[in-house]
Amino acid sequence: MTFLNSLHAAIRRNLHWLEQFVIAGGLTALLAQLFAAQPVYPMYWDTVILACVFFMLAFWPAPGYFVFLLAALYPLSSISIYVAVLVLAIGLIGQHWFIPNLGLLALILGTPFLNGVYLAWLPLLLGGLWWGPRAGLMAGLAASLWGKFLFGLAGLTPDWVQLPGLYPDVGFVLARFSGQSATQILQTTFQPLLPDSTAALYHLLQTGIWALVGWGVGRLALEDRVQYLRPRATIILLIGAAAASGALHVLLFLWLAAPEGVMPQSAWQGLLLNSLVVLMCAILLESLLYFFEHPWSIPLKSPTRTDTLLAAPLLRPLPDSDPQTDSAPVPAPSSPKPDSDESLIMIELD
Repeated sequence: MTFLNSLHAAIRRNLHWLEQFVIAGGLTALLAQLFAAQPVYPMYWDTVILACVFFMLAFWPAPGYFVFLLAALYPLSSISIYVAVLVLAIGLIGQHWFIPNLGLLALILGTPFLNGVYLAWLPLLLGGLWWGPRAGLMAGLAASLWGKFLFGLAGLTPDWVQLPGLYPDVGFVLARFSGQSATQILQTTFQPLLPDSTAALYHLLQTGIWALVGWGVGRLALEDRVQYLRPRATIILLIGAAAASGALHVLLFLWLAAPEGVMPQSAWQGLLLNSLVVLMCAILLESLLYFFEHPWSIPLKSPTRTDTLLAAPLLRPLPDSDPQTDSAPVPAPSSPKPDSDESLIMIELD
């Protein structure tokens, strides 16, 4: 038990470093996906670069962000200089928001890959819960669009209702940009989302659902009652957010995308599995964070009767009055009578 108490205290003291290592590992894993899809670095150099990126992100996040960005530009520029310039512009313009929120950035960039294990909704649930309503709105918006673009470029449907359990092929996506001009790149990127006006409205409203759920979770998480009853209240909030997100996806699909108003059985199963898995993961992460953020100790032994008696107060308050004292009051002292001989002597002297 003493070991568990010490371990909890050690993790609680170093929770910031643990978070930094997890974020650095996530961003490094995404960079490794890019290196595997476009192997442009010499043998063994990619491993050294990934190790340097991880080290910089873990110990110096701000410089590590720029090292991460520069390491990604060379593979992208080998495909298209326009794609590299676009990524560089986004990275430099958004650096003031990206660097303080590297954890949320890792969640957003990893959304298409988390979708393969039914965890694509993590950014809109945890983004608002841990980073606030504005960050939750931006996380839902960016994660939805980023996933739609990547899956659309990979030749899959950009509809989140039909995507649970699928991974994007990054190599195929990069190959589509080879030799294209800036106009052709934009056309290739947006073409899967804009086949017609109804599909464009459907994808726009689906992205709005992600943004709305992320903002709603962040807004309700700021309530005093929710913070006071954490983690029970935040777990209930996550359950409600997952249920609301699933219901809104179903209603939107039945309205605009379902053929003859019927939802395929595979879409029902994928959406249900996606909701349950992401909900369990979000509840586990929120419970662990609360557990390690607050002090905790296990008693070394159960209290015995002797311990209880020893723990009792030794001094008890005295009663206000003693009944024996009240029944027999002490008489007031009387002045002593003068001696008779002394009185006669005094008379004779007069």
